[in-house]
Amino acid sequence: MISATGEHIEFRLGAIMRQGIPSSIPDTWEHFETLEEARKAVKHMYEDDRVLRAFIVEDTMPAHFVEWVER
Repeated sequence: MISATGEHIEFRLGAIMRQGIPSSIPDTWEHFETLEEARKAVKHMYEDDRVLRAFIVEDTMPAHFVEWVER
């Protein structure tokens, strides 16, 4: 995705966990080129029953919230 300032933006996933830490899920370490790729990866994250909620952020500093993704 290209931002209004012309920068290339990637996406990352985050999770709210029942037990454990989100960094234990490999999908939280990946960078996604498109929002659709990130949404597909969230479906895979939800296969782990420890994940209560998942969200997508822009891979920028600081990270900007994009959306919550429901099961």
